[in-house]
Amino acid sequence: MRQITTQALVLGAVGALAGSLLTAGAATASGATSDARARSPHDVDFALKASGFGTKVEGRQLPAGSAPTAFTAVGCATRAGIDKENHEAALQVPGLGTVSAVKTRLWTREVDGVVSSYARNTIGKVVVAQSSLGRVELSAVTAYARSFHDEKGFHAETKTDLGGLRFVPTGGAPQQLALPAPGRPIEIPGLVKITVGVNKKHADSDGALAKANALVVNKLATGTKVTVGQAKAQVLEGVKHGTFHGFSAGTEARGLDDNLTSGRTPLALMPCQGTDGEVTGKKLASVDLGGILDVSAVSATHMAVQRPGKSTGWERGSVAGIDIGDGRLVVDAIVGKVSVTRDGGKVTTSFQGSTVGRVTANGDPMEFPDTGVIEVPGVARIERFVKDTFKNGASIVALRVTLLDGSGAVVDLGQARLAIRAH
Repeated sequence: MRQITTQALVLGAVGALAGSLLTAGAATASGATSDARARSPHDVDFALKASGFGTKVEGRQLPAGSAPTAFTAVGCATRAGIDKENHEAALQVPGLGTVSAVKTRLWTREVDGVVSSYARNTIGKVVVAQSSLGRVELSAVTAYARSFHDEKGFHAETKTDLGGLRFVPTGGAPQQLALPAPGRPIEIPGLVKITVGVNKKHADSDGALAKANALVVNKLATGTKVTVGQAKAQVLEGVKHGTFHGFSAGTEARGLDDNLTSGRTPLALMPCQGTDGEVTGKKLASVDLGGILDVSAVSATHMAVQRPGKSTGWERGSVAGIDIGDGRLVVDAIVGKVSVTRDGGKVTTSFQGSTVGRVTANGDPMEFPDTGVIEVPGVARIERFVKDTFKNGASIVALRVTLLDGSGAVVDLGQARLAIRAH
Protein backbone atom coordinates (compact mmCIF):
# COMPACT_ATOMS: atom_id res chain seq x y z
CA MET A 1 0.00 0.00 0.00
CA ARG A 2 1.36 3.42 -0.94
CA GLN A 3 1.93 6.05 1.73
CA ILE A 4 -1.20 8.18 2.22
CA THR A 5 -0.35 11.76 1.36
CA THR A 6 -3.64 13.39 0.39
CA GLN A 7 -6.99 13.94 2.01
CA ALA A 8 -8.63 11.85 -0.71
CA LEU A 9 -6.53 8.83 0.20
CA VAL A 10 -7.22 9.35 3.88
CA LEU A 11 -10.94 9.41 3.13
CA GLY A 12 -10.55 6.24 1.09
CA ALA A 13 -8.91 4.48 4.00
CA VAL A 14 -11.58 5.83 6.32
CA GLY A 15 -14.27 4.49 4.02
CA ALA A 16 -12.66 1.07 4.03
CA LEU A 17 -12.37 1.25 7.81
CA ALA A 18 -16.07 1.94 7.99
CA GLY A 19 -16.67 -1.18 5.91
CA SER A 20 -14.70 -3.24 8.40
CA LEU A 21 -16.70 -1.83 11.23
CA LEU A 22 -19.89 -2.99 9.60
CA THR A 23 -18.79 -6.60 9.97
CA ALA A 24 -19.15 -6.30 13.72
CA GLY A 25 -22.95 -6.45 13.44
CA ALA A 26 -25.63 -4.65 15.38
CA ALA A 27 -25.68 -4.89 19.17
CA THR A 28 -29.05 -5.10 20.82
CA ALA A 29 -30.32 -4.75 24.31
CA SER A 30 -31.44 -8.39 24.39
CA GLY A 31 -29.67 -8.99 27.69
CA ALA A 32 -31.19 -5.94 29.36
CA THR A 33 -34.73 -7.35 29.24
CA SER A 34 -33.70 -10.06 31.68
CA ASP A 35 -33.73 -7.47 34.47
CA ALA A 36 -37.51 -7.23 34.48
CA ARG A 37 -37.92 -11.01 34.62
CA ALA A 38 -35.12 -11.80 37.04
CA ARG A 39 -35.93 -13.48 40.31
CA SER A 40 -34.84 -12.06 43.65
CA PRO A 41 -31.04 -12.26 44.19
CA HIS A 42 -29.96 -15.72 45.37
CA ASP A 43 -27.12 -18.24 45.18
CA VAL A 44 -26.62 -20.43 42.12
CA ASP A 45 -24.43 -23.50 41.58
CA PHE A 46 -22.19 -21.83 39.00
CA ALA A 47 -19.15 -19.57 39.07
CA LEU A 48 -20.01 -16.26 37.38
CA LYS A 49 -17.32 -13.90 36.10
CA ALA A 50 -17.48 -10.67 34.12
CA SER A 51 -15.29 -7.68 33.28
CA GLY A 52 -15.13 -4.74 30.93
CA PHE A 53 -13.34 -1.51 30.09
CA GLY A 54 -13.44 1.36 27.62
CA THR A 55 -9.80 1.51 26.53
CA LYS A 56 -6.60 -0.33 27.39
CA VAL A 57 -3.10 0.48 26.13
CA GLU A 58 -0.49 -2.29 25.93
CA GLY A 59 2.94 -2.65 24.36
CA ARG A 60 6.59 -1.65 24.52
CA GLN A 61 6.15 2.07 25.12
CA LEU A 62 3.47 2.73 27.72
CA PRO A 63 3.02 6.39 28.65
CA ALA A 64 1.31 7.66 31.76
CA GLY A 65 -2.45 7.27 31.73
CA SER A 66 -2.43 3.98 29.81
CA ALA A 67 -4.33 2.00 32.47
CA PRO A 68 -7.77 0.60 31.54
CA THR A 69 -10.54 3.21 31.59
CA ALA A 70 -13.95 2.64 33.22
CA PHE A 71 -12.76 -0.81 34.29
CA THR A 72 -14.79 -3.00 36.60
CA ALA A 73 -15.02 -6.73 37.24
CA VAL A 74 -16.90 -9.51 38.99
CA GLY A 75 -14.03 -11.80 39.96
CA CYS A 76 -15.91 -14.94 40.95
CA ALA A 77 -19.51 -14.79 42.10
CA THR A 78 -22.03 -17.51 42.84
CA ARG A 79 -24.99 -15.18 43.12
CA ALA A 80 -27.56 -14.03 40.58
CA GLY A 81 -28.79 -10.46 40.93
CA ILE A 82 -25.39 -8.69 40.99
CA ASP A 83 -25.09 -5.27 39.32
CA LYS A 84 -21.82 -3.33 38.93
CA GLU A 85 -21.04 -0.18 36.96
CA ASN A 86 -18.15 2.19 36.28
CA HIS A 87 -17.93 5.22 34.01
CA GLU A 88 -15.80 8.18 32.97
CA ALA A 89 -17.11 11.37 31.36
CA ALA A 90 -14.07 12.25 29.22
CA LEU A 91 -10.34 11.59 29.13
CA GLN A 92 -7.24 11.64 26.93
CA VAL A 93 -5.98 8.17 26.00
CA PRO A 94 -2.32 7.88 24.95
CA GLY A 95 -2.07 6.61 21.37
CA LEU A 96 -5.63 7.66 20.53
CA GLY A 97 -7.19 10.95 21.50
CA THR A 98 -10.23 12.12 23.43
CA VAL A 99 -12.62 9.42 24.60
CA SER A 100 -15.96 10.49 26.07
CA ALA A 101 -18.99 8.97 27.78
CA VAL A 102 -17.36 5.64 28.66
CA LYS A 103 -19.51 3.23 30.66
CA THR A 104 -19.08 -0.40 31.73
CA ARG A 105 -21.96 -2.39 33.18
CA LEU A 106 -21.86 -5.98 34.52
CA TRP A 107 -24.75 -8.04 35.81
CA THR A 108 -25.73 -11.63 36.70
CA ARG A 109 -29.23 -13.03 36.44
CA GLU A 110 -31.34 -16.17 36.67
CA VAL A 111 -34.55 -16.16 34.63
CA ASP A 112 -36.71 -19.29 34.32
CA GLY A 113 -33.78 -21.51 35.29
CA VAL A 114 -31.34 -19.86 32.85
CA VAL A 115 -28.25 -18.53 34.66
CA SER A 116 -26.40 -15.74 32.85
CA SER A 117 -23.38 -13.49 33.25
CA TYR A 118 -23.47 -10.25 31.23
CA ALA A 119 -21.01 -7.49 30.35
CA ARG A 120 -21.49 -4.38 28.24
CA ASN A 121 -19.22 -1.43 27.47
CA THR A 122 -20.37 1.68 25.63
CA ILE A 123 -18.39 4.68 24.42
CA GLY A 124 -20.02 7.89 23.23
CA LYS A 125 -17.14 9.04 21.01
CA VAL A 126 -13.52 8.07 20.41
CA VAL A 127 -10.79 9.47 18.15
CA VAL A 128 -9.08 6.41 16.63
CA ALA A 129 -6.63 8.10 14.25
CA GLN A 130 -5.39 11.61 13.57
CA SER A 131 -2.78 13.37 11.46
CA SER A 132 -2.08 16.82 10.07
CA LEU A 133 -4.94 16.24 7.61
CA GLY A 134 -7.54 15.67 10.31
CA ARG A 135 -8.97 12.98 12.54
CA VAL A 136 -11.26 9.96 12.38
CA GLU A 137 -14.03 9.81 14.99
CA LEU A 138 -16.27 6.91 15.90
CA SER A 139 -19.47 7.34 17.90
CA ALA A 140 -21.74 5.01 19.86
CA VAL A 141 -19.27 2.13 20.13
CA THR A 142 -20.70 -0.90 21.93
CA ALA A 143 -19.27 -4.25 23.04
CA TYR A 144 -21.60 -6.84 24.58
CA ALA A 145 -20.94 -10.34 25.93
CA ARG A 146 -23.16 -12.95 27.53
CA SER A 147 -22.41 -16.46 28.79
CA PHE A 148 -25.24 -18.60 30.11
CA HIS A 149 -26.43 -22.07 31.09
CA ASP A 150 -29.83 -23.51 30.27
CA GLU A 151 -31.36 -26.97 30.03
CA LYS A 152 -29.30 -27.69 26.90
CA GLY A 153 -25.94 -26.72 28.45
CA PHE A 154 -23.53 -23.80 28.22
CA HIS A 155 -23.66 -21.06 25.57
CA ALA A 156 -21.81 -17.86 24.65
CA GLU A 157 -22.74 -14.85 22.55
CA THR A 158 -21.06 -11.58 21.59
CA LYS A 159 -22.18 -8.47 19.73
CA THR A 160 -20.43 -5.26 18.73
CA ASP A 161 -21.78 -2.12 17.10
CA LEU A 162 -20.69 1.23 15.68
CA GLY A 163 -23.26 4.00 15.58
CA GLY A 164 -21.49 6.56 13.37
CA LEU A 165 -18.29 7.44 11.56
CA ARG A 166 -16.98 10.79 10.38
CA PHE A 167 -13.82 12.47 9.15
CA VAL A 168 -13.03 15.91 10.60
CA PRO A 169 -10.50 17.62 8.29
CA THR A 170 -8.15 20.19 9.77
CA GLY A 171 -9.82 23.57 9.41
CA GLY A 172 -12.81 22.10 7.61
CA ALA A 173 -16.35 20.97 8.28
CA PRO A 174 -16.97 17.41 9.59
CA GLN A 175 -17.88 14.91 6.90
CA GLN A 176 -20.34 12.20 7.87
CA LEU A 177 -19.50 8.92 6.17
CA ALA A 178 -21.87 6.14 5.20
CA LEU A 179 -20.98 2.58 6.12
CA PRO A 180 -19.94 0.73 2.93
CA ALA A 181 -19.78 -3.01 2.27
CA PRO A 182 -17.82 -5.24 4.66
CA GLY A 183 -14.03 -5.07 4.33
CA ARG A 184 -10.77 -6.11 5.95
CA PRO A 185 -8.68 -4.51 8.75
CA ILE A 186 -7.29 -1.17 7.64
CA GLU A 187 -3.60 -0.29 7.76
CA ILE A 188 -2.23 3.19 7.19
CA PRO A 189 1.44 2.40 6.42
CA GLY A 190 3.79 3.29 9.23
CA LEU A 191 0.97 4.69 11.38
CA VAL A 192 -1.85 2.44 12.46
CA LYS A 193 -3.70 -0.83 11.85
CA ILE A 194 -7.33 -0.99 12.93
CA THR A 195 -9.25 -4.24 13.40
CA VAL A 196 -12.91 -4.42 14.38
CA GLY A 197 -15.10 -6.98 16.08
CA VAL A 198 -12.29 -9.08 17.58
CA ASN A 199 -14.50 -11.53 19.44
CA LYS A 200 -14.08 -14.92 21.13
CA LYS A 201 -16.76 -17.47 22.02
CA HIS A 202 -16.28 -20.89 23.56
CA ALA A 203 -18.64 -23.32 25.26
CA ASP A 204 -18.24 -26.92 26.39
CA SER A 205 -19.48 -29.19 29.16
CA ASP A 206 -17.51 -27.26 31.80
CA GLY A 207 -18.54 -23.69 31.02
CA ALA A 208 -18.75 -20.83 28.56
CA LEU A 209 -16.65 -17.77 27.74
CA ALA A 210 -17.72 -14.76 25.67
CA LYS A 211 -15.37 -11.84 24.95
CA ALA A 212 -16.11 -8.93 22.65
CA ASN A 213 -13.60 -6.27 21.57
CA ALA A 214 -15.20 -3.48 19.57
CA LEU A 215 -11.90 -2.21 18.11
CA VAL A 216 -8.20 -3.06 18.30
CA VAL A 217 -5.86 -0.26 17.21
CA ASN A 218 -2.20 -1.21 16.63
CA LYS A 219 0.25 1.71 16.54
CA LEU A 220 2.91 0.57 14.07
CA ALA A 221 5.56 3.13 15.03
CA THR A 222 5.54 2.41 18.76
CA GLY A 223 4.42 -1.21 18.89
CA THR A 224 1.57 -0.35 21.27
CA LYS A 225 -1.91 -1.82 21.03
CA VAL A 226 -5.08 -0.07 22.13
CA THR A 227 -8.19 -2.15 22.77
CA VAL A 228 -11.32 -0.03 22.53
CA GLY A 229 -14.47 -1.35 24.18
CA GLN A 230 -14.16 -4.76 25.80
CA ALA A 231 -16.85 -6.89 27.43
CA LYS A 232 -16.14 -10.35 28.86
CA ALA A 233 -18.47 -12.82 30.59
CA GLN A 234 -18.06 -16.38 31.90
CA VAL A 235 -20.23 -19.06 33.48
CA LEU A 236 -18.41 -22.10 34.89
CA GLU A 237 -19.49 -25.48 36.21
CA GLY A 238 -18.32 -27.04 39.43
CA VAL A 239 -19.37 -24.85 42.37
CA LYS A 240 -20.80 -27.10 45.07
CA HIS A 241 -19.54 -25.87 48.41
CA GLY A 242 -17.04 -22.98 48.16
CA THR A 243 -15.11 -20.78 45.77
CA PHE A 244 -11.31 -20.82 45.54
CA HIS A 245 -9.21 -17.65 45.37
CA GLY A 246 -5.45 -17.93 45.09
CA PHE A 247 -2.24 -18.17 43.12
CA SER A 248 1.27 -19.55 43.19
CA ALA A 249 4.49 -18.21 41.67
CA GLY A 250 8.16 -18.99 41.60
CA THR A 251 9.59 -15.47 41.76
CA GLU A 252 8.58 -11.84 42.18
CA ALA A 253 11.00 -8.90 42.34
CA ARG A 254 10.46 -5.28 43.32
CA GLY A 255 12.62 -2.21 43.91
CA LEU A 256 14.92 -3.11 41.03
CA ASP A 257 16.55 -0.64 38.67
CA ASP A 258 14.17 1.28 36.42
CA ASN A 259 15.17 -0.79 33.41
CA LEU A 260 14.15 -4.09 35.03
CA THR A 261 10.80 -5.25 36.33
CA SER A 262 9.71 -8.75 37.22
CA GLY A 263 6.22 -9.69 38.30
CA ARG A 264 5.09 -13.08 39.55
CA THR A 265 6.81 -15.62 37.31
CA PRO A 266 5.50 -18.10 36.33
CA LEU A 267 2.06 -17.22 37.67
CA ALA A 268 -0.61 -19.89 38.15
CA LEU A 269 -4.07 -18.51 39.02
CA MET A 270 -6.46 -20.84 40.79
CA PRO A 271 -9.81 -21.21 38.96
CA CYS A 272 -12.54 -20.15 41.34
CA GLN A 273 -14.34 -23.46 40.89
CA GLY A 274 -11.12 -25.43 41.52
CA THR A 275 -9.32 -27.94 39.28
CA ASP A 276 -11.58 -30.97 39.86
CA GLY A 277 -8.74 -32.66 41.72
CA GLU A 278 -6.23 -32.30 38.87
CA VAL A 279 -2.74 -30.91 39.56
CA THR A 280 -2.05 -28.13 37.04
CA GLY A 281 0.40 -25.24 36.75
CA LYS A 282 3.39 -23.81 34.90
CA LYS A 283 7.14 -24.47 34.79
CA LEU A 284 10.18 -22.54 33.57
CA ALA A 285 13.79 -23.70 33.27
CA SER A 286 15.01 -20.31 34.52
CA VAL A 287 13.94 -16.71 35.17
CA ASP A 288 15.85 -13.64 34.00
CA LEU A 289 16.22 -11.18 36.86
CA GLY A 290 18.73 -8.98 35.09
CA GLY A 291 21.80 -10.69 36.47
CA ILE A 292 21.16 -9.83 40.12
CA LEU A 293 20.79 -13.52 40.92
CA ASP A 294 20.57 -16.79 39.00
CA VAL A 295 17.31 -18.70 39.43
CA SER A 296 16.81 -22.25 38.15
CA ALA A 297 13.89 -24.68 37.65
CA VAL A 298 10.94 -22.48 38.67
CA SER A 299 7.39 -23.79 38.96
CA ALA A 300 3.91 -22.87 40.16
CA THR A 301 1.32 -25.63 40.66
CA HIS A 302 -2.00 -26.10 42.38
CA MET A 303 -4.90 -28.46 43.03
CA ALA A 304 -8.41 -27.95 44.37
CA VAL A 305 -11.51 -30.08 44.63
CA GLN A 306 -14.92 -29.48 46.13
CA ARG A 307 -17.76 -31.74 47.12
CA PRO A 308 -21.03 -31.03 48.89
CA GLY A 309 -20.11 -29.85 52.36
CA LYS A 310 -16.34 -29.83 51.92
CA SER A 311 -13.71 -28.06 49.77
CA THR A 312 -9.95 -28.48 49.86
CA GLY A 313 -6.96 -27.33 47.83
CA TRP A 314 -3.35 -26.20 47.81
CA GLU A 315 -1.00 -23.78 46.03
CA ARG A 316 2.75 -24.44 45.63
CA GLY A 317 5.52 -22.17 44.30
CA SER A 318 9.03 -23.58 44.01
CA VAL A 319 12.57 -22.79 42.89
CA ALA A 320 15.27 -25.46 42.58
CA GLY A 321 17.99 -23.01 43.60
CA ILE A 322 19.42 -19.49 43.51
CA ASP A 323 22.96 -18.18 43.21
CA ILE A 324 23.86 -14.61 44.24
CA GLY A 325 27.25 -13.17 43.36
CA ASP A 326 28.63 -16.22 41.58
CA GLY A 327 28.65 -18.46 44.64
CA ARG A 328 28.79 -15.85 47.39
CA LEU A 329 25.33 -17.00 48.53
CA VAL A 330 23.62 -20.16 47.28
CA VAL A 331 20.25 -21.58 48.43
CA ASP A 332 18.67 -24.85 47.23
CA ALA A 333 15.20 -26.44 47.35
CA ILE A 334 12.97 -23.41 47.96
CA VAL A 335 9.29 -24.38 48.23
CA GLY A 336 6.31 -22.42 49.52
CA LYS A 337 3.09 -24.39 49.91
CA VAL A 338 -0.21 -23.52 51.55
CA SER A 339 -3.13 -25.93 51.96
CA VAL A 340 -6.66 -24.88 52.90
CA THR A 341 -9.75 -26.94 53.75
CA ARG A 342 -13.28 -25.69 54.34
CA ASP A 343 -15.39 -28.33 56.08
CA GLY A 344 -18.85 -26.93 56.58
CA GLY A 345 -18.19 -23.51 58.08
CA LYS A 346 -14.75 -24.38 59.51
CA VAL A 347 -11.57 -23.34 57.65
CA THR A 348 -8.18 -24.92 58.45
CA THR A 349 -4.81 -24.02 56.95
CA SER A 350 -1.40 -25.69 56.76
CA PHE A 351 2.07 -24.81 55.49
CA GLN A 352 3.28 -28.41 55.46
CA GLY A 353 5.50 -29.09 52.45
CA SER A 354 7.22 -25.69 52.58
CA THR A 355 10.98 -26.02 52.63
CA VAL A 356 14.23 -24.08 52.32
CA GLY A 357 17.15 -26.43 51.74
CA ARG A 358 20.90 -26.05 52.01
CA VAL A 359 22.36 -22.55 52.38
CA THR A 360 26.04 -21.86 51.64
CA ALA A 361 28.00 -18.61 51.77
CA ASN A 362 31.29 -18.62 49.86
CA GLY A 363 31.14 -22.42 49.97
CA ASP A 364 30.57 -22.66 53.73
CA PRO A 365 27.27 -24.18 54.97
CA MET A 366 25.02 -21.97 57.11
CA GLU A 367 22.07 -22.72 59.39
CA PHE A 368 19.05 -20.51 60.01
CA PRO A 369 18.92 -19.23 63.60
CA ASP A 370 15.70 -19.06 65.59
CA THR A 371 14.96 -15.66 64.02
CA GLY A 372 14.74 -17.32 60.61
CA VAL A 373 17.07 -14.68 59.13
CA ILE A 374 20.57 -15.03 57.68
CA GLU A 375 22.61 -12.00 56.61
CA VAL A 376 25.74 -12.12 54.46
CA PRO A 377 27.29 -8.61 54.67
CA GLY A 378 27.45 -6.84 51.34
CA VAL A 379 25.54 -9.63 49.61
CA ALA A 380 21.99 -10.27 50.90
CA ARG A 381 19.66 -10.77 53.83
CA ILE A 382 17.46 -13.85 53.52
CA GLU A 383 14.33 -14.60 55.57
CA ARG A 384 12.50 -17.91 55.35
CA PHE A 385 8.80 -18.73 55.73
CA VAL A 386 7.11 -15.31 55.65
CA LYS A 387 3.57 -16.42 56.57
CA ASP A 388 0.18 -14.79 56.89
CA THR A 389 -3.10 -16.31 58.04
CA PHE A 390 -6.33 -14.47 57.32
CA LYS A 391 -10.04 -15.07 57.05
CA ASN A 392 -10.76 -18.09 54.84
CA GLY A 393 -7.10 -18.82 54.02
CA ALA A 394 -3.37 -18.19 54.26
CA SER A 395 -0.25 -17.23 52.29
CA ILE A 396 3.49 -17.89 52.40
CA VAL A 397 6.74 -16.70 50.84
CA ALA A 398 9.28 -19.48 51.26
CA LEU A 399 12.32 -17.19 50.99
CA ARG A 400 12.54 -13.40 50.89
CA VAL A 401 15.85 -12.05 49.60
CA THR A 402 16.85 -8.42 50.26
CA LEU A 403 19.97 -7.41 48.35
CA LEU A 404 22.62 -5.48 50.28
CA ASP A 405 24.36 -4.07 47.22
CA GLY A 406 22.79 -0.64 47.72
CA SER A 407 19.83 -1.24 45.41
CA GLY A 408 17.46 -2.38 48.17
CA ALA A 409 15.86 -4.82 45.73
CA VAL A 410 13.64 -7.53 47.22
CA VAL A 411 12.97 -10.90 45.59
CA ASP A 412 10.28 -13.25 46.88
CA LEU A 413 10.77 -16.93 46.07
CA GLY A 414 8.22 -19.71 46.41
CA GLN A 415 4.96 -17.78 46.75
CA ALA A 416 1.62 -19.42 47.53
CA ARG A 417 -1.75 -17.98 48.57
CA LEU A 418 -5.17 -19.61 48.83
CA ALA A 419 -8.56 -18.86 50.35
CA ILE A 420 -11.85 -20.77 50.18
CA ARG A 421 -14.93 -18.64 50.60
CA ALA A 422 -18.30 -20.02 51.57
CA HIS A 423 -20.89 -20.71 48.88
